[in-house]
Amino acid sequence: MQTAVIGGPNSGRAIILPTDAEELLRWRRGHRASTYWCGTQLGGCGNELSDRLYRDKVCHFAHRPHTSCHRTATGATSADHLFIKDDLAAWTGRLGIKGRATSRDLGSGPGDAVDFRTGNGGRQHVRFQFSKLSHAEWAGTRDRLTREAATLDWVFGPSTVQPETMEELCDEYGYLLRFRFETHGAARHIRLRAEDPGNSTAWVPLRACVMTPEGLRVPGAELRRRTSGPRPFDEADTATAPRSRDDQVRALREALTSAARFRTRPTWEALCRTAGDDLLGVSPQDRVGLLVAVEQAGGEGAPLLSALLRTGEGEPPPCIREVVAAVAGGTPATAQVLKRWCQREADRAFAVYGMPSRTAPARLALTADGRIAAQRAEPSVRRTIVHVEARASVLEVTPLSEALRGARERQDRRLVVGLLEQAEDSIVTLPKSEHAKLWQEMRTARDWLNSGVTKRKRKRQALVNPVKKARVKKEGGTLRDARPLPGLGDKPKKRKKSS
Repeated sequence: MQTAVIGGPNSGRAIILPTDAEELLRWRRGHRASTYWCGTQLGGCGNELSDRLYRDKVCHFAHRPHTSCHRTATGATSADHLFIKDDLAAWTGRLGIKGRATSRDLGSGPGDAVDFRTGNGGRQHVRFQFSKLSHAEWAGTRDRLTREAATLDWVFGPSTVQPETMEELCDEYGYLLRFRFETHGAARHIRLRAEDPGNSTAWVPLRACVMTPEGLRVPGAELRRRTSGPRPFDEADTATAPRSRDDQVRALREALTSAARFRTRPTWEALCRTAGDDLLGVSPQDRVGLLVAVEQAGGEGAPLLSALLRTGEGEPPPCIREVVAAVAGGTPATAQVLKRWCQREADRAFAVYGMPSRTAPARLALTADGRIAAQRAEPSVRRTIVHVEARASVLEVTPLSEALRGARERQDRRLVVGLLEQAEDSIVTLPKSEHAKLWQEMRTARDWLNSGVTKRKRKRQALVNPVKKARVKKEGGTLRDARPLPGLGDKPKKRKKSS
């Protein structure tokens, strides 16, 4: 255990124990009266700890004998949510502003996030995210916090942001805020920077940042807020002219293409944060007209980008049925048919616009009564496309988890690989129950593929170097050099004839 708190079980004053024996001796001489505790703000038991000095291994904190503790995070980073409070207190004191920092437990511990509020009535909000959030969790929390604050800045720690979250923030603001910690003696201090897909600013201490009326600002980061907040005003204090319909169509297509590039399926509200807030208020009928115009701009045979849209429950919005009818030459008869059809178009969009791009499956044809038409087999000479079509035809009538299991039982490695690609694209849109089932089957399929690779590798090595194998067998498989057991291998002694 490397971290503890000083003074008492509920203390927020954190310490990292020096790992070197000489450094720990110096620390002891300077802090003779200090007591160390498995702090409750660290998720600990609240019992007292002792520091253990070793010269042959790492020094650490330890509980007293017969102590029961279920604390899970014990490494050097486990107290970062307390160290950041010290940095924030010093920062606000230097700036001469009032602020309050609060730790948040989001399900995995008291250090999942730290909320910092300042400004008039705490209306300016900065969240430091320590634990990983799904894009849906982040989007829902962001909507709630935005309604409560005048400005909201989200700063992400290492490995805590999803690609779709990063893409949405970079589209809206021009960059993403990041933080990390550096160890200095028995404490750790925060460093921040701004990142965008092209470059990043330098890591700077918190004291180099400023709090402005627009929110937290990092040196070198140029804010390009595109869609949030009210409409801009010119110098004459009159609202700028609304965008034309062509501009709205162009912005929608760019936002949907960007979502396909990052393999995400946004809601209409999330899409409008990228394409423009003026689209939030359009009527359902106008929304259909805009999306139809988006698809007509794509040309013949292009994936239907509108199929990427989903509701908060992961279903296609009702207006997509009208878009499909206007563009694809058929109207899905049921919600299930519409969902399957949109999933195929989403896969096609991911294939065409993703990085790197790949061969897209064919569009699902609809019958006159709105059902999915039977797929025709492709000529045998186009083997790659035949394989993709076979994979797609399985998915039209079979859940992904069952299709994966069936392909694995038939030992069809090529189909398993293809289905895994489909599963990685589709799993984010599934309900929670189906998500867990598919995730388990994906793990089983990957383990099966890896075990097959290992067996083939051993077999190839045996074929490449059979002499070595024979030599090992000869050297280790005979008793030529072993000492015989008593009574075995000895010739019977001849008796002397008596004269």
